[in-house]
Amino acid sequence: MSWLGSPAIKGHEFSWITEEGSLTERLKKEFNDVKVDVIYEGLASEKETDYIREVIYKSCDKPMIFAQTRVKVIDLDNAWSCLKELGQQSLANILFKDPKIFRHSLLYRSCDSDDILYRRLKSLGYIHEEILWIRKSKWEKDGKILSLTEAFLPKLFKQ
Repeated sequence: MSWLGSPAIKGHEFSWITEEGSLTERLKKEFNDVKVDVIYEGLASEKETDYIREVIYKSCDKPMIFAQTRVKVIDLDNAWSCLKELGQQSLANILFKDPKIFRHSLLYRSCDSDDILYRRLKSLGYIHEEILWIRKSKWEKDGKILSLTEAFLPKLFKQ
């Protein structure tokens, strides 16, 4: 599937997927008991020069959004060193509060059972046979790029 400049959906789902502000802040406004669970932090298995952080945003223990952050390992020592200290906090605490950070792009696509991300989320028990929408953004700080992929899980839209 190719990335799109705008998702081909409408209504409530469209407003979530195209949210330009912090998804964490929007979750807090619309739901109670929002928390971040870190699933994995460390080297990417397929590319050991990359560091990844995977989290699930939950409300009332229901998974709402999956997020994967990816940076070059070498950038953890300078521009993106703040990632190592996030713990259970949202990445939004960095991206939307540091004036040196800006977003380059925001792209969208659907994700089905042939997709590696889909299979990862299914193996974790967050989805079953649904088609998901995901978005990808590139962020820059001091010339170094952070890639963020977010998957909107079915429970987000079934509230």
